[in-house]
Amino acid sequence: MIVAVVAPEGVAGKAYEFAANALLCDCGCNPQSVKECACGRAEELRVALAKDAGAGKSGDEIVAAYVAKHGQKILLSPPASGFNLIAWTGPAVGVIAATLMIALMLRRWRRASAALPQDVVPLPSAEDGAYLARLRKDVEEGR
Repeated sequence: MIVAVVAPEGVAGKAYEFAANALLCDCGCNPQSVKECACGRAEELRVALAKDAGAGKSGDEIVAAYVAKHGQKILLSPPASGFNLIAWTGPAVGVIAATLMIALMLRRWRRASAALPQDVVPLPSAEDGAYLARLRKDVEEGR
């Protein structure tokens, strides 16, 4: 039986909205906030959040209680501190490092190609002349 949650108003409504947007629904379907998920478990969590907000708890207190009970995995986005900071900064550092590596490689290749003589044409050898004569003969004969 699904009960429609009536969000509290005023300060309690703000606390409810904050907590519902900050917490991840632990139902196992798509990772969504409690506010956005449409499953029955999310409805249960919304009712509990509305009760906590109606009891006078702030949004931070509600979220802290859920984090204490379930750990940081219940948060929609982990805090940017400690080891979690690597999750926030790691991709950007990787992209910057890859860009620098590619720029250095292109610079090195450009220098190497500029150092090569550009107008050197190999002189024909006696073997080339014999090969070309045989090739002309074969083309003329239609082989």
